[in-house]
Amino acid sequence: MDERETQRAGYALTIPDALLGSEAMQRACATRNFREIFRLVNRRTGSSHADIAAAIGKMTSSRVSDIIRGVRGVRGQQVIERIADGFGIPGEMLGLPKRPWEGSSHDIGGATNGGTTVEAVTVSQAKARTPYVRENPGTLDLLAVAELRQQVQTLETRYATEPSTALIAEVGQHLGQLAYWHTQTTTYAVRRDLYAAQTEASTLMGQLVWDASGRTDHDTPRTYFAQAAEAARELRDPVAEGLASLRTSFVALYGEKNPRTGLEIAQRSADTVKDASHVLAGLAVLHTAEAYAMLQQRRDCEKSLRNAEWHFSQVSTNDAAVSMFTPGLFGRLAGSCFLFLNETTRAQKVLEDTAKELREGSKSHAIALGNLTLAYIRQRKVEEAA
Repeated sequence: MDERETQRAGYALTIPDALLGSEAMQRACATRNFREIFRLVNRRTGSSHADIAAAIGKMTSSRVSDIIRGVRGVRGQQVIERIADGFGIPGEMLGLPKRPWEGSSHDIGGATNGGTTVEAVTVSQAKARTPYVRENPGTLDLLAVAELRQQVQTLETRYATEPSTALIAEVGQHLGQLAYWHTQTTTYAVRRDLYAAQTEASTLMGQLVWDASGRTDHDTPRTYFAQAAEAARELRDPVAEGLASLRTSFVALYGEKNPRTGLEIAQRSADTVKDASHVLAGLAVLHTAEAYAMLQQRRDCEKSLRNAEWHFSQVSTNDAAVSMFTPGLFGRLAGSCFLFLNETTRAQKVLEDTAKELREGSKSHAIALGNLTLAYIRQRKVEEAA
């Protein structure tokens, strides 16, 4: 029995050091990707959903299943603390205070330096380093960039639950910092990480300003998405470039109501990511299908829907955009296509099935229900629509 297991005597579950020190687990903890954390614990320890729920406490096995499938997320400090305690994850790996069961050392994955974990040392050093680098830009290094990138990813997580206007100022500060740092380094490794942070921050800012404008300001978000795509090309990252391009197609399709331009951009996005991510390729092709439906090109729409289904059938857990592969994704957009084509019976069936897959109260669920109501109304099914 290792020291951490000894410290946690009496706890129902303690994940092994080999898993805790793995690159996948450390990355998941650093980004608070609880879907991935749960998936790793489930698959690599053999713990059932019921075992995981019991270890965490105040959680059902069905909720564990929803988290692993990406249907539900994890929010709230107390829930995160229970997860750390339930699995035996040191607090600092999840950005928490030291947990009550933690002793003076937890040597994970060969870490030394007083027994703290490699990840804990990295997080701690990065947080201490960033303010210093802001005052002394000539000392810019990978730790400082990693901390800023983590802050951007945290803002992206908050975007799911907070209004866009509450986040714009912080993202803007990060973009300004990145622009300045670009002028301060000639190191390849640091510059590469700066481009990665740039793609994420610019893509997020484009979404935020478009939402904040009520999707009436099309030029500003398009500028940010173009910045993200340019940084992604410098990085040679087709997934990041394709995502920025796809977001641009949304502006054309749903903001400017220009399906021809939206179709062209979505097709370009699909071509960019076709060999890099089946999730993103499928999503891009789905939006080409919707553009074709808006243009009343039924045959091309059907062909695109079949193409999207094929891409989604090829998705694996290693897909770079797997976090975007959510329940009801295909059905929600297919239902919208059938509405544009005035095939209301098909739309009703698809949307009824899709609504059952989506989490109640989610944005996607509301959109699916809105389209389902429209399908009922067009068929004069007043009682169902009510």
